[in-house]
Amino acid sequence: MKEVDLKELKEKVLCKRVVEWNEEFIKLEDGTKITLKCTEQDCCAGAYGKFIPKSKAVPLDAMITDIVVGEEIDIPDEDTRVSRVELRILHNQNVLCEAEMTADAGNGGYYYSVGSLVVGDVYTPIVSA
Repeated sequence: MKEVDLKELKEKVLCKRVVEWNEEFIKLEDGTKITLKCTEQDCCAGAYGKFIPKSKAVPLDAMITDIVVGEEIDIPDEDTRVSRVELRILHNQNVLCEAEMTADAGNGGYYYSVGSLVVGDVYTPIVSA
């Protein structure tokens, strides 16, 4: 996989229709999958994320018009450093789905992890600890 900036990653998904989605991935009309993955980590640290559809009852038939990555926030933890970020995928100004991704610095905060938004064979880091 190749690391790219958010602008280049958006170029791969904007104006493409979403045909399938669940907590693990979003699939576009051309077969491209959008996922959340830990792209770097050391020892017992890790990064984890999931997509949160806004409504499971309504079939999705919309095109992605923007991806917004929120600010990384630190989560209080007595043992290690934990960070979380929110991600929103939009159609016009309506939120199609949100995602949360968390990264932690492992046992006692001595390690590190990086969580990324992955589109096909490219990724953009969105959270680290």
